[in-house]
Amino acid sequence: MSWYRVCRSSDVAVRSMQNFPVNGIEVNLYHLEDGWFATSDICTHQDCSLSDGDIDGNEIVCRCHGGAFDIRTGGATRMPCTIPLETFSVRIRNEFIEIEIEP
Repeated sequence: MSWYRVCRSSDVAVRSMQNFPVNGIEVNLYHLEDGWFATSDICTHQDCSLSDGDIDGNEIVCRCHGGAFDIRTGGATRMPCTIPLETFSVRIRNEFIEIEIEP
């Protein structure tokens, strides 16, 4: 696994997300009140981009069909989604956000 720098911590406001291509994978970086989280951008139900979705509490809601996922765990929380999202480790180093992904 390798760490990839994606942005400064000041670039993503609390209660928001931003999409980044990281080593060939589209990743959504979420900044919640209690920390930073990262998931795959692609909904496991119909391959829609979740970066177009809405944050609702601790969930990301897909605009294509209303399904949702837990931002912290990737778990599917609303039908029709049943397969979890891939999640990635996040760390802050010298005010930069880094995401861990297989090279």
